[in-house]
Amino acid sequence: MTDCGRIVVSIPRSRHLNSIDSSLLQSRFRLRETQYLCERFEKSPNITEEYWVASHLRISYAAQDTSALPLIRESFLRAYDYVKGWFGYRGDIAVDLWVAPTLADLSYVMCQPCDDGFFCAPGNRDGMNVILFVSPLSCEMNADKDRLTGNLAHEITHHVVQDISRATLYSMKRKEVRDVPMWVEEGLCQFIESELCLSLQESRAERITEITKWYDREELWNDLSSCDDASIAYLQAYKEIRTLVETKGKGEIIRLLYLNRKHYVNWNNLLRKGNETTQAR
Repeated sequence: MTDCGRIVVSIPRSRHLNSIDSSLLQSRFRLRETQYLCERFEKSPNITEEYWVASHLRISYAAQDTSALPLIRESFLRAYDYVKGWFGYRGDIAVDLWVAPTLADLSYVMCQPCDDGFFCAPGNRDGMNVILFVSPLSCEMNADKDRLTGNLAHEITHHVVQDISRATLYSMKRKEVRDVPMWVEEGLCQFIESELCLSLQESRAERITEITKWYDREELWNDLSSCDDASIAYLQAYKEIRTLVETKGKGEIIRLLYLNRKHYVNWNNLLRKGNETTQAR
């Protein structure tokens, strides 16, 4: 049944139980000591089924989550089409949604403890761009169609930005090679997400007025979650991309992402007046 766009589902208590052996989880967690996220993530053994939405769009899920497929499919297609349209992206990009049946399965995939509202675009497997999240049948927040669509659009944007710009998947090495800063990528993801969820625009605008001290952008080049206050880092990324879209237009941002393939972009100058953003190297 539906209620104002919300898909109402019953969440059996037993679904929240840890379905992955704790020793197996611990062995997975130890991989964090030697591998980056884009290297270590692997599909949970409980994700055994596949549903092809299109030849380039797949949902990988557990058999027990079959009833959630209509909701996931609808949100997936809406998010995918919106992101492609925003970037004027030609052709198709292969995306595989890994739907974790339980929080333990998501933690297994990520090799770290996660909360059930966690979404992630960790990288590529078998020629497809992977997105991870917990099944709407196990996470009440993910049963909200608009929220699910917005979150999927956020993660799809990560993959599209990386495909357009050829930016490295190693988010902790972006500054080292002066690649697309994570504040640019995360800002675009949040901006597009907020276009699909107007309440996010309002809440973020309100929070921006409350912040008095922001990060130096050099501190936002790598993974924003590594900042002392990740919430401010992410909010700043959104704020600065919103400013760029308003002042330069999204077409200019997209052009710079394509130029990044040849390393012709001086990302330091992007928000400075009177300096050239593009340069030959």
